[in-house]
Amino acid sequence: MKKLILTASALVLGLSLAMPAMADCNGVYVAGRGGVFKNHFKKKQTHDFDQNGMNKNKLMLSGAVGYRYDYWRTELEYVWRDKNKFENNLFKRQFRTYSGMWNNYIDILPYEWISPYAGVGIGYTKLKYSAKDKASQEIIRSDKKTNFTWSLGAGVTVKVTNRINVDAGYRYYDIGSFGHEDVTLQEIYGGLRYVF
Repeated sequence: MKKLILTASALVLGLSLAMPAMADCNGVYVAGRGGVFKNHFKKKQTHDFDQNGMNKNKLMLSGAVGYRYDYWRTELEYVWRDKNKFENNLFKRQFRTYSGMWNNYIDILPYEWISPYAGVGIGYTKLKYSAKDKASQEIIRSDKKTNFTWSLGAGVTVKVTNRINVDAGYRYYDIGSFGHEDVTLQEIYGGLRYVF
C-alpha cells in the first residue's frame, strides 16, 4: 500500500511539474530564418532568358509570426531572396523573387529536446526579371508577375529552453510559370523561434 501511495504521489508530482513546462512551449511566437536557395527552370517551350547565373546558390532571409499548440504550428512568413545576376559582353540580367506564405507544421515530438517536423505552405511569390544593354544601360526587357506558390518541407527542432527553439530544415517551392518557364526553388535554412 505504501509503495502504491508513493508511486501515485510521484506520478502526480511529475505531471504537475510537466504541465507548466508543456504550457510554456505553447503560444504566440516569432521566428527568424536564414539560409541559401537555388532556382530551377524547366522550359515549357523555348527559354525566355539565359539561365546562366540565374540558378546559383543565393542568400534568403525570412521573418514569421505564428502560434503553436501541442503538435501543431501555424504562421505567416515573409521571405526575402537575394537577386541572381548574370552579365556578359552585351547584357546585364537580374532575376528576383519575394514570397508571402501561410505555413503549417506538425512537430513529431513537441515536448522533447529534439523533434523532427514536417510542413506545408501556400501563398504568393512576386517574380521580377530585367535585362539591360551593357553599353547604353538601356532596359531592353522588364517583366513582373505575381504567382500562387506552394511549398513542402521538413526539418529538426532543438529546444534550448521551453521558449527558445533552434530550427534547421529544407523546403521545396513551386512558384509557378514565368513566360515559358516553370520556376521552382530549393532552400536550406537555419532559424530561431521564441515563444511568448
